[in-house]
Amino acid sequence: PDLALSKTHTGSFTQGQTGATYSMAVSNVGTGPTGGLVTVTDTLPTGLTATGIAGTGWSCTLGTLTCTRSDGLAAQAGYPAITLTVDVAANAPASVTNSATVSGGGDTTPGNNTANDITNVTAVGSPDLALSKTHTGSFTQGQTGATYSMAVSNVGTGPTGGLVTVTD
Repeated sequence: PDLALSKTHTGSFTQGQTGATYSMAVSNVGTGPTGGLVTVTDTLPTGLTATGIAGTGWSCTLGTLTCTRSDGLAAQAGYPAITLTVDVAANAPASVTNSATVSGGGDTTPGNNTANDITNVTAVGSPDLALSKTHTGSFTQGQTGATYSMAVSNVGTGPTGGLVTVTD
């Protein structure tokens, strides 16, 4: 047997995102079936936190990010994929590399047992508040009830958070 691992995701992740997913697939690219326990272990980079890991037929442990199974895998066949669900930190870097390895099953060719998935992380923009102030017509000396109108808008690339105050 010769186990190989591939790891993929779709699109870019976003800072603060919850429920982003990776998919890991184990295949036997060798000429004979596997025998014994097969283990997949994921290593998350800083900026990602695992919230779930599962795959049909796999026994997975979230705390260690490992999945195991001991049923044989025929040559040129693959196991069902493992899905790893992660949350992306609000301050995650612009690019992270998630790595995983597969071991066991009688594999003696470790050169293709590691998969790295480079993931772009889109920064959440920053708010930029703008204030406009207008009035209609001319004011006269002694006039009462003259009014100004003020409008606040966010011309930035991200949402505001917290209290917004306008002082005149």
